[in-house]
Amino acid sequence: MMFKNMKVLVIGLGLSGIAASRSLLKRGAQVMAIDSANSDDIRARADEIIKAGGTALIGVEKPESIRDFDLVVVSPGVPPNAPALVSARFEGIKVISELELGWKIIRNRVIAVTGTNGKTTTTKLISEILSTKGRSAIACGNIGTPLCDLDGKTSDKDLLVVETSSFQLENIENFKPDVAVVLNIAPDHFDWHSNFREYFGAKARIVENQGSEDYVIYNAQDKFCVDLASRAKSMRVPFGMNSTDSHGIWCEEGWVVAGKPLFRKKRVMRLKEIPLPGVHGILNTLAAIGAALAVGEEPAEVREKVLAFKGLEHRMEYIMTIGNVVFYNDSKATNPHATIHALRSFNSPMVVILGGKNKGLDFEEISKELVRVNDRGLLAGIVLLGECASEIEEAVRKETIESRQIWMEYAKDLRDAVLKSFKKALEVPGGAVVLFSPAAASFDMFDDYKDRGLKFKEIVYATGKSFSG
Repeated sequence: MMFKNMKVLVIGLGLSGIAASRSLLKRGAQVMAIDSANSDDIRARADEIIKAGGTALIGVEKPESIRDFDLVVVSPGVPPNAPALVSARFEGIKVISELELGWKIIRNRVIAVTGTNGKTTTTKLISEILSTKGRSAIACGNIGTPLCDLDGKTSDKDLLVVETSSFQLENIENFKPDVAVVLNIAPDHFDWHSNFREYFGAKARIVENQGSEDYVIYNAQDKFCVDLASRAKSMRVPFGMNSTDSHGIWCEEGWVVAGKPLFRKKRVMRLKEIPLPGVHGILNTLAAIGAALAVGEEPAEVREKVLAFKGLEHRMEYIMTIGNVVFYNDSKATNPHATIHALRSFNSPMVVILGGKNKGLDFEEISKELVRVNDRGLLAGIVLLGECASEIEEAVRKETIESRQIWMEYAKDLRDAVLKSFKKALEVPGGAVVLFSPAAASFDMFDDYKDRGLKFKEIVYATGKSFSG
């Protein structure tokens, strides 16, 4: 009953905000929830809070007096410069994330996964590896189920596999995962964080409360992950394609091998058995294997569960083959770094659909990668879409000054992009891949990346039906 009679302001009435409000009200807190939006969903959630004994204000950015509150709980979708947050910090009121609140309430063992790309896939894979007949490993956090939503719904044996974003980690206090998994760190969310240093600092908080009995599983091929892990007091388990002095998880002679501090040296599974495509798929799998072994799972059981994993919707998802053109949906690639990983997954010609809403990032690195793919003869063309289409074109043109030119064309909408990509791919002798990997957010044209991916698939299915008919 640590929150009994506390006056708590919950900022944001998304899934995290409503889950936090429920948990606090159940524990006797006096809750006011606010949201600057005024949609049907927000109004329904506000009504739920009021019926449960709380107060809710919608269409407002902050309450009349912030000084009335003992604690502020912020949802991950609330920007750091939101007026209520700025006022709370100015008044010296403690601000925590819904992640921190959930951790205080639900004291199960936690595996926390963070990184710029691959979080959702790795979180889901870990949860599937560790779920057994006598124990659930529940995928939660930024993957879709807020941590607070599990309040009262777990057993002592259950593990929580928590996808954690920089927004959530920025406002922790005592959050301490038993196992922290850090996949990669690249520039992202500069519409949210002021600069890379701030973004990295938020990510690094995942290990700040860990002790010597905990683990950090980190990407040994990413210098920022190595830097982050060097700050940890926990046991360090690097992962990568090559061995790091027989420590961690690595690939050797066609095998995935586990070494110190998990084992002296033990083969887990053959490299060719990993079902996820590309180097990034291998690295995500190595991270998941490391996390599973760190909590005591047997290597044979880990291998069996990895073999059964089917991947995630909207992440390098095979859709269908029309004629000799293969369509992949990678709508979850909302930044250039994710699309670079996708481009490196194929050794066949590609037509790539790029564009959406830029999150304050530049496209220099992805343009260099597109030129490298083009110079290898594997880039059949680019179709540009959305608000940042001209930014991407300009960046690519700048990089192709000394390279052979790249075919690029604008699309007026997603349907037009699919049709133009398909037409271009049909011109490639022997066939090609159409890769929908936008490298940008979806909010210029769609509700979210899921909505964008579903619409892409609908259009592809309709195209296939028309082609075969």
